[in-house]
Amino acid sequence: MTNLIRLLISSAIILLTLISCSFPGSNQPQPTPALLLPIVATIELTVQANTSVPFTTAGQIIQYSYNVKNIGTATAPGPVTVTGATCPEIPDKILDPNETLVCTSAYTITPADLDKGSVTTISMASVNGINSTPVTTTVATVRPVVLTLTKTANPTTYDRIGQTITYTYVITNASAASIGPAQFTVSDTGLGAPINCGEATLTLASNATVTCSAIYTVTQADMNAASISTSATAAVGSTPPSQAVSAAITKTALSNLPAGSTIKHQVINGEWLWQIARCYGADPKQVSAANPPTPAEISPNTTVTVPNIGSVGKIYGPPCVGTHTVQSGDSWESIAQKYNADITVLKMVNSNTFSVGSVLKVPLNSADGVSSAPPPATSGLIRISFATGTTSATVTGTALSGNRLVQYVLTANQGQVLTIKLTAQANSVNIAMYAPNGSTLKPYDFNPTWTGTLPSTGDYRFDVVNALGLGTVPDIPYTLEVSLTGN
Repeated sequence: MTNLIRLLISSAIILLTLISCSFPGSNQPQPTPALLLPIVATIELTVQANTSVPFTTAGQIIQYSYNVKNIGTATAPGPVTVTGATCPEIPDKILDPNETLVCTSAYTITPADLDKGSVTTISMASVNGINSTPVTTTVATVRPVVLTLTKTANPTTYDRIGQTITYTYVITNASAASIGPAQFTVSDTGLGAPINCGEATLTLASNATVTCSAIYTVTQADMNAASISTSATAAVGSTPPSQAVSAAITKTALSNLPAGSTIKHQVINGEWLWQIARCYGADPKQVSAANPPTPAEISPNTTVTVPNIGSVGKIYGPPCVGTHTVQSGDSWESIAQKYNADITVLKMVNSNTFSVGSVLKVPLNSADGVSSAPPPATSGLIRISFATGTTSATVTGTALSGNRLVQYVLTANQGQVLTIKLTAQANSVNIAMYAPNGSTLKPYDFNPTWTGTLPSTGDYRFDVVNALGLGTVPDIPYTLEVSLTGN
């Protein structure tokens, strides 16, 4: 009986369940299952540094704040910790979802931080074993100013190759403490090795200065540019270098001078009177007459008068003389064309010596836009010989126009003293001398006399030339007196 009752009850329950449910294929809507989310705590860390003031000195404090937030769905029992920071206790000891706790720290800047230029920290928050993602924070520092440098130039303009510019440097100890004993130096991109400023054992007190100077020589590249500007820094020991400073020097143009005027020209090393005349398109004979007694008296840093500029050619102005380093593939003709130089004058001032790597003196614009034909070949060297029993000889000749050479040779012994004297009817005639090995004893410098002890035994060459070289000029008679003493 009991089993029957149980069977009836079970059947009734099944029947009621079937009635209340929809069967497959019916038109009743089906319920959507609920989405179940994980219930976990997730910790987020954000870091802020107070950078309202620049950090320029050791001992300054950087204040950090750390926001520790539970961005999860479950609570996280405390405590809260952050790397290197101090965190307060959570009031209810539990960090609830979306709840934030603020922690703080303070960092003292060191000299090393200033040298490095920044302070970098890596922080991580942790709550009940749940860690945040590490956060890297970088705060910039300002490197301390230890040295300051000023640079001045004298003069502040230039107009020719070889002109010298004096740079003056003043180093100041801008730190609060003395520096030294040590060697203070200046490095300038326009010069070579660093310049020593003061003694190697100099001690520079706070705000004290030390001064030094250096010479810069104007180059052909500078003449091709509108100005010279090089950068310099000061240094001492392992301290940071000073700020970079420069001093601009401006090129001045003289080629716009009015034709017919008279100018004063300051001679630089390597110039000669006739090339200066060509530089200004002036008549070399007038220039010679305006600068008595002889062209031999012109020397670097002296001033010569150039009258009636532009009377026989174009006014170019300085530089009058340049330099060229011979490259593979160069020739006398290509160099002359590049610099608008008279090829004969170019060869003459370089003793007709040409080799890759050598530095040639270039008479700039001496062709005045017209290339000169090469000089005719000479008929050989004219030998100078002494009469029996004499130690001197006198030679007379004619210096040919157009810079063409007359060449002599004299056999002499090592140790003998040679004296030469050139006399001509015009100052344009000059002489160069060469030893047997080809080295120059006397360049074309318009000096009419020379005395010296001979370095070796052999044939010494004398080149006599009429250096006017501007169109048709007269051949000029000259006398060459030569004497030898000693064995």
